[in-house]
Amino acid sequence: MKIKHPLRLTAISLFMIGLSTAIVITIIKVINNDNYAEIEHLRTAIIQAERGNIYTYDYQLLAVNTLKYELRFDGNYADASEEELKELSRDLARILKNKSQDEYFNALKEGESDGYYLLHPDVSVFQIGEIKKTSFYNKDRYFHGGLIIKEKPARIKTNSNTAARTIGDLYNDFTPKYGLEYSYNSELSGVDGKSLVLDENKYIRQLSHSTNIKPEPGQDLITTLELDYQDILEQALIRQLEEYDANFGVAILMEVQTGQIKAISNLKKIQSNKYADQENFSVKQLIEPGSTFKMASLMAYLEDTNGDINDTIDCKNGEYRFKGAQISTIDSESLGRVSIKEAFAKSSNIGVARLITNHYAENPDAFINRLYHFGLGEQSKIDLIGVSIPEIKFSNDISWSGVSLPWISYGYEIGLTPIDILTFYNTVANNGYIVHPYLGHSFRTGSKSFKIERNYPSHTICSESTIEKIKLLLREVVLTGTANSLNNLPFPVSGKTGTTVQNYGSPNQAKEYQASFVGYFPSNAPKYSCFVLIDTPNKEKGFYGSQVAVPVFKEIAEQIYLKEGLKWSPIPSLNSRSITHSLKDVLDEYYNREATVANNYPSVVGLHIRDAVFLLENAGYHVIVKGNFGYVKKQYPKPNTPIKNDLAITLFI
Repeated sequence: MKIKHPLRLTAISLFMIGLSTAIVITIIKVINNDNYAEIEHLRTAIIQAERGNIYTYDYQLLAVNTLKYELRFDGNYADASEEELKELSRDLARILKNKSQDEYFNALKEGESDGYYLLHPDVSVFQIGEIKKTSFYNKDRYFHGGLIIKEKPARIKTNSNTAARTIGDLYNDFTPKYGLEYSYNSELSGVDGKSLVLDENKYIRQLSHSTNIKPEPGQDLITTLELDYQDILEQALIRQLEEYDANFGVAILMEVQTGQIKAISNLKKIQSNKYADQENFSVKQLIEPGSTFKMASLMAYLEDTNGDINDTIDCKNGEYRFKGAQISTIDSESLGRVSIKEAFAKSSNIGVARLITNHYAENPDAFINRLYHFGLGEQSKIDLIGVSIPEIKFSNDISWSGVSLPWISYGYEIGLTPIDILTFYNTVANNGYIVHPYLGHSFRTGSKSFKIERNYPSHTICSESTIEKIKLLLREVVLTGTANSLNNLPFPVSGKTGTTVQNYGSPNQAKEYQASFVGYFPSNAPKYSCFVLIDTPNKEKGFYGSQVAVPVFKEIAEQIYLKEGLKWSPIPSLNSRSITHSLKDVLDEYYNREATVANNYPSVVGLHIRDAVFLLENAGYHVIVKGNFGYVKKQYPKPNTPIKNDLAITLFI
């Protein structure tokens, strides 16, 4: 075929090519021009930095970023027949399982005119995978029949409800609500960037531009928490809450020398026999500490008088009415004149209150000032928000009455948080040096870690002699007092029980209680301090701290001991069985007895299994244990029978 006017056609072709080239060049220039943002549908958007993760002390994940998906439908791109929409409805009902086929069909019909209709706000990765397999999604390559899968950033806790309130939560825009997410938000959140974006018909796409700024990801937070310890606390606490049908419970485990919180559990009843970590009672809940406060009272007395724990006080046979009181104070035991040590071990309200009123009645503020000197009036420095300030009043307070001094001495008319009480006992375990509790240990960027610096006070809250006396008192509570059920642990424990009447001001109401125990272990070389609180236990089953709180503490301490490989002090428990004899005396007695029957099997009946195995294996015997954990009830071969070669000693617990 002959082409007419070939020169004209060539000229037109060249013109069109040139015009196209000019348009492309112009577009490129516009995109790279600073005025690009003025073009319709273009704007500068904040690009959120990737938030740092939260880890345990041994780098196990606690909180991490992830993606969630929402499913939308744009009918403008559907071009679908009614049969196709019905088929999609069946698939959505089968995959998502939250609506019926008819409900999804009606939603799709509504979405035909909406343009960005929300079908489901939270679709799992698995469900997204199934949706992508449907014939409707694959009917066209670019618009997928109008189905829109939108990614959205999310924050999840990898261990569900474990320490949930302490770890914290975020709002949908990734701003923090509370917990460690809030306390360390600036480090976790990083630095946001910005980018030029095309924003049209609810579709947003980032564009390359010279003014864009890359976001800087946040740092990871390494906490002091350890999941193994956290699990021990939660399991021990929840068992007791369920057993006593209690309102809520608190358990906190703290490392004595550092102040690191190794585990913290706050469990509240959310429905019948169901508990969840929804409120941080540990730092927010002001409680009247009851008898656990008696340690502070006696510490003040001993510091101000240089008194002796063997001094005596008349406990008035368990019933006494203080001046100005409308009712008598009644102790759980009818004690007469006893030593301060016994009054404390048996938790006599009358004994402690009479001691304090006898000494401070003329100047009650001297007593209150001493409490503040101990640090008890200060707000805890734990790295969480919403920490309550302790309430300890002076004599000029409008609510001060004639009975305020004795009542404060045994833990009423004041308010402390569980973390306040634990910190105070931890100070005693740490020889009088305060270490403030904390949860944030270090930050990590890439492979580099940066420890969070802490200030440690260089002075003690009282004299060394007072601390030593208080330690003896706390040990006596376990040896002969209200916490003597802890004596069968294979290591020594020190602490104090507490039983608080919560509604003592309402005589016409049935009494409600809080049971608590706070202490440290092992007593001879304190490694951990621990606080346990059970709120409003079923009083038909029990309400004393010794009944309700001590078993939780005992389980926690024993499980930690087992976890750490039974490494605390080779034979610490022998002394706990014999109050009047030293450990050396007991061991000497054992080895002397063994020497007299060198050709016979030694007796270890009555010893704790840890001690028995230690002694026998060090003497060269092979040992078999039958039972779980506790004291040796019998052994085979029997003690003092002739030794038979290659025959192991079997111990029965």
